[in-house]
Amino acid sequence: MWDKIEHDGYEVWVLPILAYGPPAPTTLWHYSAYICRHGSEAHLAGQSIRFQELVATFRSEDAAREAGYVEGKRRVDMIHKGSLGASHG
Repeated sequence: MWDKIEHDGYEVWVLPILAYGPPAPTTLWHYSAYICRHGSEAHLAGQSIRFQELVATFRSEDAAREAGYVEGKRRVDMIHKGSLGASHG
């Protein structure tokens, strides 16, 4: 299920994804995520910035979610510094 936090005027949405197979105690996780401004139509082109981690694995759903939040906040901070296409969002 998608989860959201807010960071500096943006929403950071993260979806933990099973790396393989059915859930088990040793299952590894990835994540898919996006950032957008509050009130954006995130499904429309140009309204969000999407990213994912499908190579590295995380030992739990919570760890994958937290890694997505950390990366999302980093990307928002880059927008504020002018380093990441500020026209998106």
